[in-house]
Amino acid sequence: MLKWGVEMKQMNKKINNFYSEEVILSHEKISDLRKKKDLNIDRLKEGISVYNEKHGKEYELYESLEQGSIAMSTAVEPEYDDFDIDVGIIFKSDNIPSQTEEVKDLIIEFLSPYNYLFKRNPIKKENCIRIEYQDDYHIDFAIYRVSGDYYEHCGNEWTERNPRSITNWFIERNKEYDNNLRKITRLIKYFAKSRKEWDICGGLIISIIIEEQIDETNKNLDLDELMLDIIKKLISRIDTNKSVLNPINFQEIIIDDNHKQKLINLKEKLELFVNDLNSAYNDSNIENICVAWNKFFKTDYFDVDEKASKNKCEDNEMFIENIYSLENKIPFKFIVTCQRYISKDESFARYTCVNCNNNEEFSLTKNRNEKLCFSIDTNVSKPYILLWKVKNNGANAINKNMLRGEITFGNELNAFFDNINSDRRFEGIDFTGNHYVECYMVKNDKCIARGRFNVNIRD
Repeated sequence: MLKWGVEMKQMNKKINNFYSEEVILSHEKISDLRKKKDLNIDRLKEGISVYNEKHGKEYELYESLEQGSIAMSTAVEPEYDDFDIDVGIIFKSDNIPSQTEEVKDLIIEFLSPYNYLFKRNPIKKENCIRIEYQDDYHIDFAIYRVSGDYYEHCGNEWTERNPRSITNWFIERNKEYDNNLRKITRLIKYFAKSRKEWDICGGLIISIIIEEQIDETNKNLDLDELMLDIIKKLISRIDTNKSVLNPINFQEIIIDDNHKQKLINLKEKLELFVNDLNSAYNDSNIENICVAWNKFFKTDYFDVDEKASKNKCEDNEMFIENIYSLENKIPFKFIVTCQRYISKDESFARYTCVNCNNNEEFSLTKNRNEKLCFSIDTNVSKPYILLWKVKNNGANAINKNMLRGEITFGNELNAFFDNINSDRRFEGIDFTGNHYVECYMVKNDKCIARGRFNVNIRD
């Protein structure tokens, strides 16, 4: 029993390493996708200006934000190159035509000056405008209109849909399940993309039906055992129920036979491998378990010989515009400040404070045992909420899988948990590199201010 227990812990380690090294879309590719997204948003804005000047109109892009797998940090490395990023583009309701087809045609017209850069002219699809490039990636522009706080999505008709709701739902549920929802979603999506000829349902449906299967009875299992448990539950779930509801508005997502067949395809492909996996775990045979996971993921990663780390690193960076709408038109003071907390002991029962400058260089050797306290200097009156993003960069952060970038609340000195009531963020001095801390002020459900403090740490 002891040997099996030790081996199973090694199996859990293997699948966690596989997740980190093979499954997660690399931060380099994510960064490249985001750069291309920003470039195409700029092209859209320029195209709108050209159209307005030519036709005497006053169209204006009100807002844009990431959606889908990049926003939810569930993007995976496919067996074949096929990268995409979903972007919501938002217009004021009184600033665009009322007919959905007319709006889609208008977006295509805005982009037409840049058609020579694309693999083909932008494609008008049911729920988006797709831009395809020669180097195997595409951008989907989902169109929204907004009036006050009421958002509608442009499909065959206008339907109520807040572009941030799904992303926020997933982030909150993933926290509830200690990041297992994101891990299992990525692993199943990787499986779904492991054979190019498969025609399987998309990431949103996969995320929803996986979330249904994780509960208090299984969320604390080791990752490999949780994965097998979810596979078996997905097969049973799809076999008995082929309806999938949007978790925000509870509207049906499986809207036609094509969508239903893609869901059935997922069940059928899982069924091809579940018996081998189940038998290997029932027999407590570690070699057969490795063989079964190799077949499942179409890989040789789980061979007995240990794999060398490829230094892949999870990029979970979040962006405030994907969580709250931005209101940047209110002039007021908002500056992120930083102080070094210096103490003679680790308890920081007594300490002195030294003000720091933006871009000031810190020494990992000299300052390691100090704390950095970030706060704001503002003339905005409460109530408001402060949110923080700590973003590490550099080889050390990558090697330790600590790029970070999640948006969280503040904390207290020596506290390891976030505190919604804290106006400060304490961080250690742990990695060399050019890092930064951003702070966001949220008031009336809008981000009304943001600021950044750059932290440069050297040896």
